[in-house]
Amino acid sequence: MYVLAVAQQKGGVGKTTSVANLAATFAMSGHRVLCVDCDPQGSLTLALGHDPTLVDRTIGEAMLEGQNLPCLSTNVPNLNLCPSTRALADTEFALAPRVGRERFLSKVLSTVESDFDLVFLDTPPSLGLLTVNCLAAAQALLVPVTPAILSAAGMRDLLATVEEIRIAINPQLHLAGVFVTFADTRSIAGRRTESELREDLGNLMFETTISRRIAHEYATQGGTPAVALLPQEAAAQEYQALTAEIQSRLAL
Repeated sequence: MYVLAVAQQKGGVGKTTSVANLAATFAMSGHRVLCVDCDPQGSLTLALGHDPTLVDRTIGEAMLEGQNLPCLSTNVPNLNLCPSTRALADTEFALAPRVGRERFLSKVLSTVESDFDLVFLDTPPSLGLLTVNCLAAAQALLVPVTPAILSAAGMRDLLATVEEIRIAINPQLHLAGVFVTFADTRSIAGRRTESELREDLGNLMFETTISRRIAHEYATQGGTPAVALLPQEAAAQEYQALTAEIQSRLAL
């Protein structure tokens, strides 16, 4: 079982949309995929067709109380979801005094490693204990970044934290790559920022750029990622191309 975290400490960068579409693309190609919504906002839970207000259990109960990992089916074959609710926010406070607080998620995921080929972790837009648990459990990190100054600055802070976690907690963790989201080719400033990012990060950058497209909003409303709901649309084809790059880079 290979675990990928998708993280960015700045919100609004397309992190959840990316998790849903990448995970769905892998599932549609035959991989057994689990998405774990580790963000108390529950956006991934909603994007995969479930109402967070109707969810009984989250990854939080599994981490803190030793309960079985809750898994829900989705509209995409081979794709399962461990959902989130706002109650997950309490998990960070409950973890703080616990011994080995950075590794609770790793322990939970080890109980299902024979059931799935890939796990995608959707992290909160912060560097708190939930995100640290995700990075401690992952083998690879994918970082979405919008072509904007603040997003790029947030990414650099995240990469510094990743290096600290790799050294102190999880030596298996490595940065698989950075990809641009919500690109608008009509924006001169956006094109310049993306160009600077590619120059700074070199081979860490994936070639595929994810554009801002209305199809993703329609897909979220339908509870099904665009790659499954609208596979012929450009919105889906961009994530299909990014998935192919990830497969090649990580030999998945």
